[in-house]
Amino acid sequence: MNRLHLTHITFIFCTAISVALISCQDLSEFDTQQIDQVLQADKIGSSESWGFRLNLMDEGRKVLDLEASYAKFVENNEESFTEISGPILITIYDEATGELQSTITCDSALYRSSVGVFEMYYDVEINTMEEKILRSDYLKWQRFQDRMSTPLFVTFIAPPDSISALGFEGNTDLSEYTLNEGGGTVVID
Repeated sequence: MNRLHLTHITFIFCTAISVALISCQDLSEFDTQQIDQVLQADKIGSSESWGFRLNLMDEGRKVLDLEASYAKFVENNEESFTEISGPILITIYDEATGELQSTITCDSALYRSSVGVFEMYYDVEINTMEEKILRSDYLKWQRFQDRMSTPLFVTFIAPPDSISALGFEGNTDLSEYTLNEGGGTVVID
């Protein structure tokens, strides 16, 4: 009789536990929506790389090489971008010929690959094959349009001339450019 009573109690206990577990699994529609919203908002992917190298090619031609100390790729529902820390060296090649066109150095950068935009920060310097140099603390490069710009102070050197200005817009080989509000030294032969 004792054994039957113990079996009966065990059965009742297991049944009660099973009912409790099943009722806990049934979330309300509101609870399910709340959990889904939290999980969707948290879908941020990221990866890191030390000793970062990026080589961009377009139709079999080298477009640019980038070397940096560190990079962090971040992707969420709205956008993807790469935060790059330096020192950074970007080598730009002419897209038509594949010839070396310019080099850019800077301390840090942000690259938005979907729109082809680099934003470069701190000690930005462009050196072209024609020995032209542009220096600033910020430079935005719209790679697909071959346009560079900054609203900040720049120093533009085209030996033997040197010009300082507040604002710049031009292309990556510095063959076409506009300097705003500036002055400098021009050597006339």
